[in-house]
Order: sequence, then C-alpha cells, then structure tokens
Amino acid sequence: MKSPRPSTPSPQPLRILEIGSPELFVLGVPQQTEYFWVGSKPPYSRTLRPLGPISMIKCLRRLRRGEFDLLVVHALQYPPWHPRSFLMVMREWKIRAIRGLFATVAWRFMHFWHDVPVAAVDLIDPCLIGSHNFSLFDRCQAYFKRELPSDHWLVFCKSGYPNFPGRRWRSSARYRRRVNKLRPISLGVFPPSEDIGAAEKTADIFFSGSVEFNSTVRVAGMRELRQLASESYVVDIPAERLDRQAFLRRMSSAWLAWSPSGLGWDCLRHCEAPLAGAVPLINDPTILRYAPLKAGEHCVLYPVEPGGLAEAARRALADKSRLRKMAQAAAAHVREHHSFHARAEYVTMTVLGRRLDGSRVEPAEAPVNTEATPSVRSVASNARA
Repeated sequence: MKSPRPSTPSPQPLRILEIGSPELFVLGVPQQTEYFWVGSKPPYSRTLRPLGPISMIKCLRRLRRGEFDLLVVHALQYPPWHPRSFLMVMREWKIRAIRGLFATVAWRFMHFWHDVPVAAVDLIDPCLIGSHNFSLFDRCQAYFKRELPSDHWLVFCKSGYPNFPGRRWRSSARYRRRVNKLRPISLGVFPPSEDIGAAEKTADIFFSGSVEFNSTVRVAGMRELRQLASESYVVDIPAERLDRQAFLRRMSSAWLAWSPSGLGWDCLRHCEAPLAGAVPLINDPTILRYAPLKAGEHCVLYPVEPGGLAEAARRALADKSRLRKMAQAAAAHVREHHSFHARAEYVTMTVLGRRLDGSRVEPAEAPVNTEATPSVRSVASNARA
C-alpha cells in the first residue's frame, strides 16, 4: 500500500519590519508590518511609534532570531550629523528632541548584525544618493529609487564621485555591484476615500500647485497655459490653496490635469488625476519609471521645448471621447500598480521572489522593469517557504 504523499505546506504571509518615513508597507499591509518612525519631524499620528533605544534593541534581537522575512529601510535625505538634520529635529521635536536625534542615528545601524534580507526604499525628491546611504546601499539586496535617472550612474554625482563618474570609475566591480541594485519605484497615490468623479466636465485643463521658486518646467508651462486660455480654452487655475477633497473635485471636472515636474519628475498628481477622471498632461520623463503610464493610452506626454505643451493639449482636447477612455484605462492601471499594496508587493517580489501572502513568484511573473541581480536571486532562493 502506497504511503500518502506529504502535503505541501501552505505559504505563510510575509512578516515585515519597516523603519523610516514616508510609510509604505504599514499602509499597504498593516497586519503584516511592524513599523517605527524615523524622521526630522515627529510622527503626524500617535499610532506611529518613533524608533527608541528599547524598540531598537528588541527589533535587532527579533531580526537575529529570524522573526521577520524582510527589513525595509527608508533612505534619509540628510545624514544625522548634517546641521540641517540636527537643527530641524531640535525645532520640530521640541522637548522630545533627544528621542528624535536618537531615531535618526539608530537608523544607520538597523541593517547590520543580522541576516534578514534588506530592501532600501528612497522616495525623496533628489535624483542623487548621498554617501551617508552607502552603508545601506551595500547591505541591501535592492535599492528602490523614485527619481532614478535614465543613466543610473548619475545618482553618484558629487557623492560617490567628486564630479561626473567616468569610464574608469564605472568599470569598478564594487560600484557596478551598487548600480546593479538600483530599481525604479513610483511615489504612488493615496486613493480617494470616495468616488469624486464629476458627472460634467466644465474645464479643459486644471492645475493647482506652486510655480514660483519651483521647476523651470512649471514656469515655462504656465506661459503656455495662459496662451491656451487666450484661445478660448477653459483653463482652471485656482488662486487659493485647495484642501485635498476640493482639489480632487476641481480636477475631476477637467479633461486634462497638468502634472509638470516639480522638485522631482514623479508626482502624486500623475496618479491622482486618473482616479479623479482626468487625463494627466505630463512633460517627457527624465527618469526610469516603474509600470509607467503610457503616452496615448493613459496620459498625454509633451516635450519641454517651447510650444510643446500647448500643441499636445490642443491635439488631446480635439477628441474628448478618447480622453474619457484614457482616463478610465489610467485609473485601472494606477489601482493595479501604484497603490500601497501593489508597490509593497513589487518590493517583496523583487527581493524575495515572493508575494506578500508568501506564495512564490514564477519567472514569467517577475516585476516590470526589474531583473534580479545574482545577489537578489540568491536571497530569493534561500528565503523561507
């Protein structure tokens, strides 16, 4: 009599430890994530716990015991010893400044003294990576950067290299290992709590945001919006600052939402506009994007040369029925790829080869725009089932 085959154990949901800000996993899979805040400003919610001495020691012990499947560490824009970091912590944390200073320093040690795979997440505006993040860079299995230049080597300008990294520097095995860890990630979106799509379109183009002391793309684009307004196109530019709900309602009543580069190319508005029923009007990308909105299918892209914005807007507004279909397709794309849950799963699939529920990822299901390096593949193959 044949003995019964042993049953395959069902996958267990991944256990995540997340350190730093802004949050990602704790918003995407809160029931699977333990989160500690590290930032120059105090947590905006009492439910977010700053990283303190006791919590740091406990977390390191649990990491050494293998109680987590993945450690997610958010990169900091400034090192703890930078005057800006110190002064901002002292100003914002006030009487709790010692706790804030400890958290920013402790951040530098959380990825050491354990074997748990590490994912670095960098959602800040600059396209450069500061040298204070290099220890995290070398320890992590993948470094997810929002503003990732098309030529990845440019992230090291003025940090890893005094000026522009040339051919000799790029041939170094050490630096090639670093650059091979880079992966794109989107800023994503906070999904609206309710359906705010307007039943009637009352404007052709909507924009609300800062222009002065911002990107030159915005200054130049504003001149072209005024030109379009003089041609009888309805351009809605609120004079006052809008709260989030009013912002989304006004945007939903327009066919196009201008979403230009600001301090970085990626922007919340890229994803907010489709969910509000508007098609984003975006200048040509300057970065490598993750699961990008496609021109002509999800968004309208325009060149930054003079006249590029106005001409692209005129062509798009000539076919309103097509714009409506594009907005619907873009909204579905955003929900599938750029929610907190989707971006968190993209990270685990890249680093561990597993979904958030613990199931394995087949090679054909590998994340878009990513190709595991040998170090990532070795981690994925050794991850616990």
